[in-house]
Amino acid sequence: MKLAQRMIPKGLQERAQPFVKRFEAFLRDFEWTWTKAVLASLLLWFIGLTALAVIPSWWLYFADETLGWRNTPEKFWLFKLRDVIASGLFGTPFVIMIVAPYFIQKWRRRLRSESESRPTGGYR
Repeated sequence: MKLAQRMIPKGLQERAQPFVKRFEAFLRDFEWTWTKAVLASLLLWFIGLTALAVIPSWWLYFADETLGWRNTPEKFWLFKLRDVIASGLFGTPFVIMIVAPYFIQKWRRRLRSESESRPTGGYR
């Protein structure tokens, strides 16, 4: 995290500091209930459906119909670029949805001063 903090300009760090403090307080003190979990999962489902299906599909239609990036010999590389962009539009949100909860959980444990390992019981 130190490297990421060094890469952000000082002015932006100072302006974002109140928001970061507020988010850290929320992250530290938030507790899940069944209602909050169901609403959060429903919201994440809609966001995931939009990010993983609607946006890449829209891009493929837009590139094909509006830009004319079809599979023709003259536009071979544009057709490949269309597919690379579609892969990025699908892959980036997918990776974010896998990696972001891990880092948020690590951040929350650090804020709560909890250890990384959890005892599982059994014989010791």
